[in-house]
Amino acid sequence: MAISNELRHIVRRLGRAPLFTSVTVATLAIAIGANTAIFSVLDGVLLKPLPYPHPEELVGLWHTAPGVNITDLNSAPFLYFTYREEGRTFRDVGLWTERAASVTGLAEPERVTVLRVTDGVLPLLGVPPLLGRVFSRQDDQAGSPPTVILDHGYWQSKLGGDPGVLGRRLTIDGEAREIIGVMPRGFRLLDVKSALILPLQLDRGKVLLGGFSHQSVARLKPGATIAQANADVARMLPISFDRFPSPPGFNKKMFEEARIAPRLRPFKQDLVGDVGSVLWVLMGTIVLVLLIACANVANLLLVRVEGRQQELAVRVALGANWGRIARELLLESVTLGLAGGIIGLGIAYGLLRLLVFLAPANLPRLDAIALDPAALLFTLVTSVLAGVLLGLIPVVKYDPRGEVRGAPRGDGPAQQQPVVEREPRAAPRAQRARGRPGRARPRPARGIRAHDPVLPRPA
Repeated sequence: MAISNELRHIVRRLGRAPLFTSVTVATLAIAIGANTAIFSVLDGVLLKPLPYPHPEELVGLWHTAPGVNITDLNSAPFLYFTYREEGRTFRDVGLWTERAASVTGLAEPERVTVLRVTDGVLPLLGVPPLLGRVFSRQDDQAGSPPTVILDHGYWQSKLGGDPGVLGRRLTIDGEAREIIGVMPRGFRLLDVKSALILPLQLDRGKVLLGGFSHQSVARLKPGATIAQANADVARMLPISFDRFPSPPGFNKKMFEEARIAPRLRPFKQDLVGDVGSVLWVLMGTIVLVLLIACANVANLLLVRVEGRQQELAVRVALGANWGRIARELLLESVTLGLAGGIIGLGIAYGLLRLLVFLAPANLPRLDAIALDPAALLFTLVTSVLAGVLLGLIPVVKYDPRGEVRGAPRGDGPAQQQPVVEREPRAAPRAQRARGRPGRARPRPARGIRAHDPVLPRPA
């Protein structure tokens, strides 16, 4: 109850200083809103795990070739078959690539993005289809009947979300394919916005060395680490050079001189890339902006406390102790911080909507960026910390003894009044000739003059 009363008094006091309140809240709102927006981007892109079961087990199969000055080398079909057949640290390995294809037969012909994957990609990601099934090994064999899996958005927009779509035919690049499944809402392989998923249907008998134009993903066995997987891949690379023939114009020695080596990394890094370091630097910069804003607001609070010295002195004289005054100062600054945080949420929401509308090409996972509970908690914590930081500065600077020096304290026992020493009186003038030595002449009574003849002269 006491806190609520103090809050009402604080709100009324801040309402009586509209210029100070508006400037302070606006400064904090801009700083906190910018911090919330950047944190939401950081959380959506970097902190949130990939939307797959046990995403920490997923790794991207990358390589390096220092012999030909290549730092990041993609995977290839000959490596895919070798890793799948000889791997000791992988549950399964998948190969995939992104292409464009033409779809006809539904309405007007259109060009869409398609994913071409091996049969192991969707199962190792661990995302079951909404309808139907995923590709089997038989579907992925060269010469098997052509099939297709629909993305959820494409299924809704082009086929009206018809649950009886399974078994229907869809003409893709002039070839009729049977629809065998529909993926759930929100499914995406990394950041590829595909409408259709097709089987890669590699012919193992025609695979040659080279062809580093595919991306590869694998799921580690329980307990396996990336370091162990790197060692396993290093063991399998010479096997792959011996197992598959070289393409025309190349030979095995050329691949060996390229010194291809493993460079596996968490699958999430394939999505984030170098954006993570940029976002961390940006977050640090925005935090500095918040600290600068807090410093400016702290100066305003100090000026405000200086202007309230007389009020605080009177309150101390009436019985308010230092703890009560400090609590009110902290409550006032926290109130300002929370008000700035509430308005800052609106600023952050507008900034995020603008960011999604602009859709920067180098910023992944835009669909995961939002004011979620984590962002709301960040805003609350930031607002409270900013308010406490702002309030501590005038509280520490405020010295009640110095501010009200000379005023009696009513919160303790009665204090002695200061003793005022009187100045000594001047020495009595010399006695007149007829007076007694050493005795001062008596002062005449009030109202009677000294020369009055009625007074008898001293003997």
